[in-house]
Amino acid sequence: MIIQFRIILFVLLLLWTSGIFYQCLLEKFSFLLYGYPFAYNAYSLVCHQDPAKVINLSCGNSLVCSRCLGIYFGLLSNSIVHFFYEIRTNKNFTLVLIAIIPMIIDVILTTASIYNYSKAVAITTGFLFGSILFLYLYNGLQNLIIETAKR
Repeated sequence: MIIQFRIILFVLLLLWTSGIFYQCLLEKFSFLLYGYPFAYNAYSLVCHQDPAKVINLSCGNSLVCSRCLGIYFGLLSNSIVHFFYEIRTNKNFTLVLIAIIPMIIDVILTTASIYNYSKAVAITTGFLFGSILFLYLYNGLQNLIIETAKR
């Protein structure tokens, strides 16, 4: 994919990921207060936003849970890597399955109360999944652009 599309994808992921810390932006830019309900509701569509699982910062809480934060950081970090090195994947979902297994195991073990929820583990398993997910997102967008250009 040409560099312009990589830049657009990176900027969109950067905006989405930075929006997770909307409450921290309110300290510096008070006029953003009017957009807070929209941001909160937008992130509530993709995350349960359980107060016990969100990241607490000195300036406020994140708008997503730890696992979702890891997923979005994984997506963003892999988009940065993709500027310098284009990673190709095959069409099967073996890599996605390998990346999602630790996340599923963590969810099952915490739900069954075998061990307590750990934000660090949730971020790590989410990051692993998000990193791999980027490859399939990128390939899917690339195929969509190619198909659209043919028409």
